Amino acid sequence: MRKIKIWQVQNHLLILNTMHKVLIIDDEKDICFLISEILKDENYNTSIALDSDEAINKFNEIKPDLVILDVWLSNSKLDGIEILKEFKSINSNIPIIIISGHGTVDLAVKSIKNGAYDFLEKPFNSDKLIILTKRAIESSSLLNENKNLKDTLIKTIPLIGNSEFIKKINKHLNEQSSSNSRLLIEGPFGTGKKHFTNLIHQNSQYKDKLPISIDFKKLTNEALDKMFVENKNAINENIFYRSNNNSLILLNIETLPNIYQKKLLNFLENKKFFQDLDIKLNHKIITITEKNLKIEIEKGNFIKRLYDRISTDFIKFKSLSDRRDDVLPILDFYLNEKSGGNLNFKFSSKALTKLQMFDWPGNISQLINYVEKSLILNQDQNIKELEVDDLALQMGDETASNSSNNSLDLSLKEARSEFEKNYLISQIKRFNGNITKVSEFTGMERTALYRKFKSLDIKVE
Repeated sequence: MRKIKIWQVQNHLLILNTMHKVLIIDDEKDICFLISEILKDENYNTSIALDSDEAINKFNEIKPDLVILDVWLSNSKLDGIEILKEFKSINSNIPIIIISGHGTVDLAVKSIKNGAYDFLEKPFNSDKLIILTKRAIESSSLLNENKNLKDTLIKTIPLIGNSEFIKKINKHLNEQSSSNSRLLIEGPFGTGKKHFTNLIHQNSQYKDKLPISIDFKKLTNEALDKMFVENKNAINENIFYRSNNNSLILLNIETLPNIYQKKLLNFLENKKFFQDLDIKLNHKIITITEKNLKIEIEKGNFIKRLYDRISTDFIKFKSLSDRRDDVLPILDFYLNEKSGGNLNFKFSSKALTKLQMFDWPGNISQLINYVEKSLILNQDQNIKELEVDDLALQMGDETASNSSNNSLDLSLKEARSEFEKNYLISQIKRFNGNITKVSEFTGMERTALYRKFKSLDIKVE
């Protein structure tokens, strides 16, 4: 087996580890075998086809990440260009490298015009084949990733609900989409802040671009240094230059160290740096946080002037328990959306009442999680109507029904605390004390869960 160069391993570790599938099509078995052996040494998974019928069958069967195709196939129904067109009609993003002999270079060039990634002329160099293969797959992966991101953004899901909050937010959406004023959005986890931000972007002048989203919680000081770089020779790394003529979304800004808060503030207040470079900045800056930044200012954790700069406009997102009129519309929407319109059950009126009155500590994220579990658990059932005891939500049904009579003697606050405590204890028992699984199921972040455990005097052990 040939040795793989160190630089190849370092620069292409991801590709080496993912076992990409390559379909090799040539009417000469020796050529197929040679290419296959070269690529197998590079940790690719290869398949071989000798004619168009076999090629199309294997293409549909294995769904390759790359096709290496001889432009001229003898004794075959379709030639290379016809096969190329067929594959592109099935998957427009599939990278195809054409192999051509000396007399078929013109055909190879024609194949490029029809969507081939590149071509190799026989006899070819094995190193060139390896490099071209890696580049073709990397390029295709990037295209697919961008397409998936765009599809996620383009798939417009409206703000769902009947509450006064949703009506007010819809008005804000129109205003914010047509304005470049800086917006600060605060609110609990899972209330729809990111969704609202994406809708602003989709309706803005920047809708044809992918927004620049920065999560400060995930960045090292080294990465932050690059984002706030003031070296004119490294301007491409600067966060404001990168987001010019686009939406800039800042997440978890409360985690930004003070020194970088000052750098951010400096760029927001001082335009001279970019003016000297003859760069006119034009972007929509949206900051999203679960924290109350005014409280963080009082604690000395956040710079007030920075708060003033990022909060030209301000929106506070409410918990789902504070807008119960939105619960059932959201439930209906995601049941239909995730079932593809093929829903084989419905909830009883009693069940719907219980769902609407539940506090949903994980907000919309928890409600969507519940919808998905309901569909999974009931997709093969013949139940036409789900009653309370049949609900897939595992939200402390047994505890709630056993203690419902006792709860009548409690105040509203005490009854709610008892319900939440029983619910969380049930989930802890259900997942054998695995807090990560409890967090995923309830839709509450671990830190929020531990705070809730403490307030309800729940001992995880």
